[in-house]
Amino acid sequence: MRTAGTQRGFTLIELLLASVVAAIILAAVYGIFQHAINMRDNDTQRIRDARLRIRATDVIRNDLRNAYISGGLFASIVEGDTTSTDGANSDVPGYLKLTTTTAKDTADELYGDVEQVEYYVVRDATGTGTGGNLVRAVTRDLMDNEPQVEQQEILAGVQSLAVSFYDGANWQTSWSFNTADSASTSGTASATASTASASGTETLPEAIRVDIQQAPATAGGAAPAPVEITVPWTTQPFTSPTPAPSAPSS
Repeated sequence: MRTAGTQRGFTLIELLLASVVAAIILAAVYGIFQHAINMRDNDTQRIRDARLRIRATDVIRNDLRNAYISGGLFASIVEGDTTSTDGANSDVPGYLKLTTTTAKDTADELYGDVEQVEYYVVRDATGTGTGGNLVRAVTRDLMDNEPQVEQQEILAGVQSLAVSFYDGANWQTSWSFNTADSASTSGTASATASTASASGTETLPEAIRVDIQQAPATAGGAAPAPVEITVPWTTQPFTSPTPAPSAPSS
């Protein structure tokens, strides 16, 4: 018989039920918190990827808009191909090479504003990502016999790089224009021109298009929308290449 003033405590079953309810509530709160963190991380990654794509697009478009052809031995190259690589530099088909006036001096380096830039894709050296890395190779001193080439990786996860050149009627998948080669031959097409496509090497394209396709971020996932950059080609040679004088006939 319970006496007056006696307080009844919690039973073991009540304590156990309270612990279970508390654990369920904590698990639900943890799940919501973890989901919020994952959403934040995914949004941050998407924003980062979008900014990198925008930056790479701006860099390529800026190089194309500021392209410069001198018509002489220097600043004389416009080359590109969709189905082949540029020698030992690239591992994935597709490259673009041109001269442009986008160079900027630094406190330690003083050069002119003309530089040669080349775009190509190399395999990911770490082997952790899918696709390759889009490289922007910059040559500042065009008069140096052994110029220093600075390689800048501007976009990761690139699966393909397609370069097209508009000749006024059709889009060509390759182009090779080099006034230095043209000027060094006796009024004939250069050796490069003899093996080039029907687009020819003695004229400049009227427009250049660069298409970049990135691989899916995860295996089995959807690939990002391709990056397409089309720039009308308004550059004309500063001076027309002058053929070397032919030897007098005997």
